[in-house]
Amino acid sequence: MLNAVLLASLSALTPQPPDSSLHRYWPGFPRPRVLLTVREVRSDDETFVLQSAAGQAARAALKGRNREMVWYPIGHPAYERWLSESRKLSGARMVTFEDVWNLVERLRARGIIRGYVLFRKDTFERRLHEHGPYDPSSNVATVIAAQTGGVLVSEEAKQKAEAMGLPMLADARSMSEEECFAQYGPRTSRTVVAMLDPKLAHCRAESIALNAFVLATYGPLTERALARLEPDSPVLGWGMGDEFKLTEPISRWGSWQSATNWSLNLPVLSTEPIGRSIRAAAMRVRQQPSLWDLAWEDGVHYASFLMTDGDNVQWLMSEFQFGSERSWWNSPARGRFPMGFGACIADLVQLCPWAWQNLVGTATEGDDLILMGGGYYYPDLFGKERKDVDALRIHARRMRGYLRLAGVRVLHMNATKWDSAEAIRAYTVFAEEIPELEGIVMVQYAPYTAGGGKVLWVKRRDGSEIPVLSARFAIWAHSPFPNDGTPALTARRLNAMPKLEAEAVGALSLSAAGHQPADAPGFSWVSVHCWSWFKEVADSASDDAELVDQAKWREAGAKRGLEPVEWCVRRLEPHVRLVTPTKMIMLLNLRLRPEQSLRRGLADLESRLRSMSPAARKAAQAQIAEAEEHIKRGHYREALDAGKRAATIVTTYRR
Repeated sequence: MLNAVLLASLSALTPQPPDSSLHRYWPGFPRPRVLLTVREVRSDDETFVLQSAAGQAARAALKGRNREMVWYPIGHPAYERWLSESRKLSGARMVTFEDVWNLVERLRARGIIRGYVLFRKDTFERRLHEHGPYDPSSNVATVIAAQTGGVLVSEEAKQKAEAMGLPMLADARSMSEEECFAQYGPRTSRTVVAMLDPKLAHCRAESIALNAFVLATYGPLTERALARLEPDSPVLGWGMGDEFKLTEPISRWGSWQSATNWSLNLPVLSTEPIGRSIRAAAMRVRQQPSLWDLAWEDGVHYASFLMTDGDNVQWLMSEFQFGSERSWWNSPARGRFPMGFGACIADLVQLCPWAWQNLVGTATEGDDLILMGGGYYYPDLFGKERKDVDALRIHARRMRGYLRLAGVRVLHMNATKWDSAEAIRAYTVFAEEIPELEGIVMVQYAPYTAGGGKVLWVKRRDGSEIPVLSARFAIWAHSPFPNDGTPALTARRLNAMPKLEAEAVGALSLSAAGHQPADAPGFSWVSVHCWSWFKEVADSASDDAELVDQAKWREAGAKRGLEPVEWCVRRLEPHVRLVTPTKMIMLLNLRLRPEQSLRRGLADLESRLRSMSPAARKAAQAQIAEAEEHIKRGHYREALDAGKRAATIVTTYRR
């Protein structure tokens, strides 16, 4: 029989209840008794006023002196759904005002709004979130508003505020971001910072409620603001400029991006604790495959597809699920083939549990939800500036709770160099801190397919290994990188990949030990760029025929998301076995580390024998013993078959 040390180390294989206390990056707000809203927001000026009023109401709620919160009337079907679900539990009564200023007066009468902070709108000619000249006035005003209890009033709306008798609490027009940090920075939160485009009012409610310091883009001040945060703190919103230049310093300081820049009503949607008002079971994905559900096949090539951008909170809680475009979760193609979706599980569970609950509740058997990092950051840089604490280990421990809650066993991340020593160290941290982890699927920032389908192995604390599998191909329009291309080209490439053969895999399983990337014959996962448009063409058309001008997708009748994947799938030859990313990782473990995988699986079965009748226990033990004998002889297919028989007995006769 298997030794006690191995049995103890493998207890993680048996489904466990979630940790009793999940770490909250985002605070839970008290349930509102009343939700204040308006019929219509008529201008950008009113948007800033209403967002800041919502922030002041939420901040007062956190301090325990208010049970009236503000709902921004976005009208999006996703937000309407989340509002309905929230009110079923809170019973909050809606009070609708004809005018934003009437709502402000209501909160002023209750002592929540004390006046206004004057700001100047950013009128520089640049696209939203683009790097370039900007006026920081609205961001400075947001920081001051949290300190003073004011609403944000533009120069154009000043006369209206004064007509109401609101006093001006501060003038943010002449204060730079640096001056704001020097005066107010020490009073702001050390567990969150916000990066917001000054042109937009979105996310200012949450910024004010959390007393976040607000910046626009990367630079020396951003480094100083990040340095004063506690390790493993989130960044609210999304800043201006290059994605890498924004995320690189955030990663170095051991923080992470939440991509909440278009999110609204987060305080109202963050009121329900998991495990109390919302059942923990409602947060768990459908039953994942076990080792004993796998088939041992030769002469096949396993392929998986995984959608990008699963770390994007504002997208997953809105357009991803209920967008009119119907490209992703509500695509007519979903459920027709196995498909992987990265997801910001920890953020959704805290900020909008209804969004995660809907994903779990509507997932088909072929939909595979896996954790996208626990925020957007580069693991090979994470916490590099933190000399006195291992920020990544803190993050991994916290993510374990959310993985256990959701029943997810695969992690997806994006590194600056996927096979660097720093990246390997990061994977090892996750393997050590999350014993349930089956494996990690990786992309590199540029290109996503830098690893070319290679695999490397890192060790858990018990000495067993997990695979880190790089993306082999990407469905990505007009990409300059050689492994990226159209659905048609990707299908042709997958069809040409080597088949899984027992002899080749056996040799590789012995030679590919350690941290040197090696090919994974018979296994390919494909990254699907969620924003790339393609047009449908005949299967006989050229590889590039699906390409369209991305700016003219509508005229071309183009599609993105799941339907282009379906065009790829229909071109695959029979030997290409399409599986979910989780199943692919499990098959990779079985075929490239068969002895380890089988012993872990048998140890899990043996740990469950105590609850069985003596006769059933004896029958299961006989099959386990037979499996162990096959393992000693290197007969892994036969060991798998014996393990399956043992698993059937355990499942059928367990009390």
